[in-house]
Amino acid sequence: MKKNIIANIIGRFWSILSNFLFIPIYINYLGFESYSIISFTLVISGLMAILDAGLTATLSREFARIDNSYKEKIRIFKTLESTYFIIIGLSILLVFSLSGIIANNWLNLGSFNPNRVSFFLKIISFDIGFQLLLRFYMGGLLGLEKQIKANIYQVGWGVMRNGFVVVVIWILPSLEMFFLWQTLSTIFFSVLIGLSLKKELTDQYKFNIQLKIERTVFKRIWSFAGGMLLISLVASLNTQMDKLAISKFLPLEDLGYYTLAVSLSMGIVVIVNPISTATLPRFTALYSLGKKKEASILFQKINLFVVVLIFTLMVNMLFFAKQLIWIWTGKMELAEQAYIYLPIIAISFAMMALQIIPYNIAIANGYTKLNNALGLTSLFVTIPGYWIATKHFGAIGAAYLFCSIQTITTLIYIYLINKKFLKIRKCINLLYVKQMLFPLIISLSIAFVFSFIPNWIGINRIYVFFWIGISVFITFILTILLLIPFYEIKKIARFRIN
Repeated sequence: MKKNIIANIIGRFWSILSNFLFIPIYINYLGFESYSIISFTLVISGLMAILDAGLTATLSREFARIDNSYKEKIRIFKTLESTYFIIIGLSILLVFSLSGIIANNWLNLGSFNPNRVSFFLKIISFDIGFQLLLRFYMGGLLGLEKQIKANIYQVGWGVMRNGFVVVVIWILPSLEMFFLWQTLSTIFFSVLIGLSLKKELTDQYKFNIQLKIERTVFKRIWSFAGGMLLISLVASLNTQMDKLAISKFLPLEDLGYYTLAVSLSMGIVVIVNPISTATLPRFTALYSLGKKKEASILFQKINLFVVVLIFTLMVNMLFFAKQLIWIWTGKMELAEQAYIYLPIIAISFAMMALQIIPYNIAIANGYTKLNNALGLTSLFVTIPGYWIATKHFGAIGAAYLFCSIQTITTLIYIYLINKKFLKIRKCINLLYVKQMLFPLIISLSIAFVFSFIPNWIGINRIYVFFWIGISVFITFILTILLLIPFYEIKKIARFRIN
């Protein structure tokens, strides 16, 4: 597990770093209005993730199961891959055919020509389709615990897609070239990762489109896959509805400011994902062998460490919101417009991140009903709520509603997952007080002290960056030392978490 966690940290670190490196460059070369268009295409991409239909999670889980034979894994892969080829075709066709309607009837484009925006959407329809395929193959590699290889491809794709595009827009600064390069990069890496996965399965590099769907396979995995489909549908709506409402009722620049805050806050989720990705196969294996007590102990050890990590990042985003956006973009005028969203969005994503390890417990048991029940219930609030909040209170109204929903859902979700699978006694005291409230109070207190930036630091971006970095480091270390016994810290440092 040690190598897998390190590989996942490197892969996710690149995701965070690429945001910090490239988004300001995109804004500099293409302009903030163009970045707002890019922000909207990310919303479309997030919504189209619905078409994944839970098949990526299903493939990863089936590959991780010890009780599945090699032959059975091949059958499952061929069936799911064939289904995915159909999904890609539907995805591309849907976005391509609706591009004109979206550009002309949905967005407040300002100075942008709707026909030009429609052309952008036609280009990204292919990018979206092949991103789905790429993540499907990536899920297969992760399920086989080939996480080092998966993260090498993840970083390579990011460098080519988000890094080299800087050279392209430096030479030809246009959104057409930006979207075209990203699409071609995604197509190339989806084929490359597909070949690599098939080499792991069959020991041959062979990429062929051969539709073969076995009903018996679907019958066996449908319960889990169907549940994951519903989770994907609900999650996409719940995480994109706020941005959809903003893009409909407000100028597109407001979506750009809001998305800046979202991009920074996503770092909280991204940094937890390496631990999640590395531990999910272990949880799956433990539950498949009936070792429930061992799984519960492993959860408690990992969860406290993850909670401290989440709250460390969150509280520093609360106290240094304007400074972080200023450091990141180099533009104080953007920071002045966007920083009001960051504290609220940071809390929202922290709540989402707190669900990740409990969610692993559910997925390891093939249990999706709770996610679907909570997600569907929340839709009764979010679908009308975002429309009303955005129309009457602007983007800040959408942010507050998003935060409220995530907080309430997280508190309920953790309790019910414990009740069904973990069976931790006095869970209120352990999970909510010792593993949530105490870390929150300690991290808030430490970061609050650091928030009083000396005047001589506040005028220089480099000095402020180091000051915030010191705040993050000290907050994390002191919270860890106060809450986790030293012998457990040594185990974590050695990645001996079981």
